[in-house]
Amino acid sequence: MNKTGKFSHAIEDYLKTIYELQQRDSPVTTSVLAKRMGYAPASVTGMLQKMSVNSPILVKYTSHKGVVLTSTGEKIALEIIRHHRLIELYLIEALGYKSDQVHDEAEKLEHVISEELEDRIAVFLGNPVVDPHGEPIPTKDGQISGKDNS
Repeated sequence: MNKTGKFSHAIEDYLKTIYELQQRDSPVTTSVLAKRMGYAPASVTGMLQKMSVNSPILVKYTSHKGVVLTSTGEKIALEIIRHHRLIELYLIEALGYKSDQVHDEAEKLEHVISEELEDRIAVFLGNPVVDPHGEPIPTKDGQISGKDNS
């Protein structure tokens, strides 16, 4: 269970993908999101509509304009990204995986690790600030090094 509540893997995947896409272009269009996730645009629209009205509200969705994360949605996305990037680094450093092998494993595990395991992995790795691909690892409180988080 993540610290912000329990969400389905699908919702967490949407949040993570929206976060990554909105770093390049915001709002994120439904067609871009659908293509990136491999879903039909109508399915994506339905999920975005649910995420924009169900409590907690995770996204702001406007038909024909796109979607942006709410602060709650961004917090959850950054937590999942933190899990993913710590797991990738752990798999390489502790278990000897090659860098091209870690993404798929991290995709599976990012949704299910506990906060205690996340903390232990971070300590074991020396509280790293970047993953094996050079991407920043969000801090425990959802900050990203070098990004203005105000």
